[in-house]
Parts: sequence; C-alpha cells; structure tokens
Amino acid sequence: MELQIEIKRVIRIATRTGRIMLQNGAETYRVEDTVKRMVESRVISSKKFETVNVFVIPTGIILSADYENETTTVLERVYPEGIDLECIDRANEFSRKFTNGIMSLEQAESALEELSNPPKFSKVIRILASGMGGGFFIFLFGGTLTEFFLAYIASAATILCMDGLASKHLNFFIKNIIGGFAASLLGVILVQFTRWIGFEANLNIVIIGPLMTLVPGVSLTNGIRDLISGELLAGSAKIMEALFIAIALAFGVGMVLQFSLKLI
Repeated sequence: MELQIEIKRVIRIATRTGRIMLQNGAETYRVEDTVKRMVESRVISSKKFETVNVFVIPTGIILSADYENETTTVLERVYPEGIDLECIDRANEFSRKFTNGIMSLEQAESALEELSNPPKFSKVIRILASGMGGGFFIFLFGGTLTEFFLAYIASAATILCMDGLASKHLNFFIKNIIGGFAASLLGVILVQFTRWIGFEANLNIVIIGPLMTLVPGVSLTNGIRDLISGELLAGSAKIMEALFIAIALAFGVGMVLQFSLKLI
C-alpha cells in the first residue's frame, strides 16, 4: 500500500508540473519531455519505473507508467489560461531540481503549491506595459508621436477590458471578438477626438497597436514548433486555435469599421 501511494505521489507531482506548464503556454513536446523525465528519474524501493509513456494535447495530459509489472495510468485535464513565460521558467527550474534528486517528495509537493500560485504583476503595471507594447509597435509601420499616444491609450484600455472579461468565463472566440471590437472602437473614438482638437492621425495605424497585444503570436509559434518536433495533433490544434483567434479579432474590428468608415 505504501509503495502504491509513493508511486501515485511521483506521478501526481509530474503531471501537475506538466499541467502548470501547459496551461501557461508551453510547447507540447516540452511538456511531454519534462513529465517523462521527472517520473523516470525517481527511484522507489531501489527500483525505477520500467516504462513511462506520456501523451499531451493542448487540453490534457495522459501518463502511463509501469512499475513491477503493474501499470498506473492517469489523466490530467488542462484548461489553458494564456501565456505566462515566468510560470513556465519556474516549472522548468523545479523539474530540473526534482529530476536531479535535489528535493524529496515532501519538498517537491510544497514547492509545487508555490508554483500553482505564482506572484503576479499588479494590474497597473500590466496595463502600463501593455500600453507600451501596443504603442511602440506602431513605429514599425511609420507611425507618428501622436499615433503612438493614441495607440498607447487604446492598448492599455483594451487590456483593461480583456481583464474584465477574464472572470466571465467566455469561450476564447467570443472573448477575442469583443477584444477586436474594443480595440477598433477605441481607435475610432480617439482618432475622431484628435481630429476634433486639430491633430491628424491614421486610423489604421492606431488600431494596429491594441490589436498587436491580442494577436496569438506565441500560440502560432508553439504550434509550428510542435509540428516540427513531430507532434502533429497538438501542433495542428494550436495553429487552428491561433487561426480562429485571428478570425475573431478580424470579425470584431470589421463590425466597428463597417459602421464607422463613413464617419471618418
């Protein structure tokens, strides 16, 4: 009985680490490799696991491990939460220490609790940084200083809107339609206000700023990397997700522009 409990503890620690990585945007092949290495590294009663198989898709982890001719299989359901590279880095560092045998199972479980509740930047810092990200991006398209300030305000307000939607548990398609709608509507309002006070600004360039804070570049990149690594199912799923996010953003922007271009 104690042996079975220890086996399940090792498997639980590995799958929870994989879940943290996956729900924060890690590549599928990286998660599979991490979970497999963590289980294979552990010695229980002077023996290691005989065979470890890990299958990962963007919404779940399936692990099967053989120990003394008995197979233990678990399924970990994953709900993606977005992109958080710091969480992925912390999980990577934790997995290396666990694999190298630096920590006991008790220490690993305690550290895993901290990984599950990582420190977050304050909302003010996130909004200011998002404004900078969207604002500075317009210079790549030849934007002016006026357009930078407009894009900065629109980007910060768009992220504030998306943060407000996080607690509503909307599906990603509807959420990104609203995001594209908000980004373009803010752009139209700000450009109209700027023209009213006597300054000129290009609407297309202003809208690009907040949209770039929503574009799924990391998901698309991870999908391509998974395909290159041979993870055809997971890679295709991530690319399709990125494609549908782009369609949703375009749909939201199109709704605003359809009614506002006559006024601009």
